[in-house]
Amino acid sequence: MKLRLYNARLLPSARASLEEGELLIEDGRIVSVGKPRAGFVADRSIDCGKNLLMSGFCNAHAHAAMCLFRGVADDMTLESWLYDRIFPLEEGLTEEDVYWGTMLQLAEYVRGGITCFADMYFYPAAVLAAAQNAGLCLALCCGSNSEKEDDILADIADFYRLYSTLSDRVRYFPGVHAEYTSTESLLARVADFAAETGAPTYIHLSETLKEVGDCTVRHGGLTPPQFLHKLGYFDNGGLAAHCVYADKDDLALLRQSGVTPVVNGASNLKLASGVAPVASMLRAGMRPALGTDGTASNNAASMFREMYLYACLQKEALKDAAAVTAADALAAATEDGYRALGFAGGVLQEGMFADVVLIDLSSPSMQPLAGVRSNIVYSAGTGDVLMTIAGGKVVYERGRYFLGEPLEKIYSECAARQKRLLRRAGLCR
Repeated sequence: MKLRLYNARLLPSARASLEEGELLIEDGRIVSVGKPRAGFVADRSIDCGKNLLMSGFCNAHAHAAMCLFRGVADDMTLESWLYDRIFPLEEGLTEEDVYWGTMLQLAEYVRGGITCFADMYFYPAAVLAAAQNAGLCLALCCGSNSEKEDDILADIADFYRLYSTLSDRVRYFPGVHAEYTSTESLLARVADFAAETGAPTYIHLSETLKEVGDCTVRHGGLTPPQFLHKLGYFDNGGLAAHCVYADKDDLALLRQSGVTPVVNGASNLKLASGVAPVASMLRAGMRPALGTDGTASNNAASMFREMYLYACLQKEALKDAAAVTAADALAAATEDGYRALGFAGGVLQEGMFADVVLIDLSSPSMQPLAGVRSNIVYSAGTGDVLMTIAGGKVVYERGRYFLGEPLEKIYSECAARQKRLLRRAGLCR
């Protein structure tokens, strides 16, 4: 499919200047930015109406199918949320549940301009099937639902073999849920697997003060980053979700290891977990990525809200309105997420994935246009997305969804599956 998007304003990257012109797409890649190309015959030409074309967003930490639990585990501490609600609900999950839950989440993703996501959940084949239906770029993380260590390692090896070379739009990161839900033996064996394959790893890290305190008690005063470093878990780099209670020594260790923190402001606020030290990460030379976490704990999958919190929470925490800028937040939501996951995207540039979003500049929240970056981060919302293109395919356009499944079927499947899971867990209302 060859697309021509013309009469547009272009924001090539988070810190670039605004341009005017057109964008040409062929075979899922950007082939020209700004100027027309002689001889290019598009299958479809789209008049952008002077609206803004920019990179799609990368949601670098999520559990997509957990939208099946949206609204059923609210106003609870993380420990109570996880052990009293989520784990009992997850015991009844089937592969089909994960497929339909992921499809629902993808509808929300594309409505808000998300074109790439990292998913840490069960049944990765179901997640992949949903992502391929819609054409979104996908990084699979962990994914075993076994409780036996040997089985978990076997699953990781199988998933790595299956998904690492499947497509340039699919990646697999070996890893586990967290230090506090894993044995030292399992963590060490995953580290050994990463060393053997050269793979970067993924994990939840230092999300709560309790997690950090308990880890120091278990492991002779070592914080989660220090303990994992001792095991060689991050010897090939990787991603660490949350990092709310990572101090300057932890951050230095993570930076030295090539680990990208993934900040999840809305989820951490809602669970009263805390505020990640983003300004310290940036000062340390790190390039944090941005995630929504799952919509069982958020409860929205809005990168606009995440960008706003990414910048504004630091301003308040440090009493410094310049601590984190709109450009910092926009970079975390686009190019830094794609870079951390190892995908060719996050910017409008020749050869990059055609993962693109069209923002409505005629929206009241985008006017006047004195600072387009500031408007995107501080005043825009998912309702300002006119079109989302993933891998050169239009997946959302002005209220219409092109996901490979009818939206009404996705809604009905998810409603029925949520009801069954609640009943099975004894949580019917």
